[in-house]
Amino acid sequence: MISIFALIAIITAAILLLIASIEDLKTREVPDYVSYTLIGSGIFIRAMWFLFERNTSVIFWVPTSFLVLGGFSYMLYKSGQWGGGDVKIMAGVGILLSSFPGDIVPFFFNFLINSLLVGAIYGAFGIAVMVIANRKKVKFRWYEIVLLPIFLVLSILLAYYTPLFLSFFGIFILISILSLVYFKKIEKTAMQMSVPVEKLTEGDWLVDDIKIEDKVFLKKRNIGLTIDDLKKLKKNKDKIKKVKIKTGIPFVPVFFITLIVTVFFGNILFFLIPLM
Repeated sequence: MISIFALIAIITAAILLLIASIEDLKTREVPDYVSYTLIGSGIFIRAMWFLFERNTSVIFWVPTSFLVLGGFSYMLYKSGQWGGGDVKIMAGVGILLSSFPGDIVPFFFNFLINSLLVGAIYGAFGIAVMVIANRKKVKFRWYEIVLLPIFLVLSILLAYYTPLFLSFFGIFILISILSLVYFKKIEKTAMQMSVPVEKLTEGDWLVDDIKIEDKVFLKKRNIGLTIDDLKKLKKNKDKIKKVKIKTGIPFVPVFFITLIVTVFFGNILFFLIPLM
């Protein structure tokens, strides 16, 4: 029978990830109160769980889970793929959902693997929606148009002639390649916008260096704007009216979907291996 603390941890994570997902879809930003509540809830629930049950297994994987999920997301943040909010969310998940008594494989590991698979499918779908929505702005070359039917044919062949496990990963690789091709295509047309300085938020990515009187005031970099950057910009908002930033596909919903998938199916990879 599942522990009441495990149930509380899962329900708490689901509620907070749902709130974070809605905020990310609406504003392209995750409020700090959601991220910090997730982290604080994880520490509190795990501590209470240990104190009530005196079971070291409920805290054994927490440091590893926090370091793995937090470190993985931080690397993506430093490479410019994720925002700072994503890192905080994953750190919170690492504490709150690290593992549960009786797990053969720690929950956080299954969550990480599933997030990669769910993220690839979600990203491909998101890019497809953006391409369709901006079809008048985006100009495709002939090979980019031909790539779509080729992708569909290869996917059908993989699904029909190979075991489910192999076809799944074959299609996963095709989706990843296709996403990269079209992501680069729409990045400069559908994923940039000019924003007034007072509406900039922490984590926004600059498209170009910001200059004042032909001198570089703030250089663009892989990580988004920091709190210090925002303070500097707002002090000079009389000289800098608008800033061009990159927008992306809201990614936090992937974490909510991944939680649901992991709770009900475990590790998708292990689920498919017997079908190889």
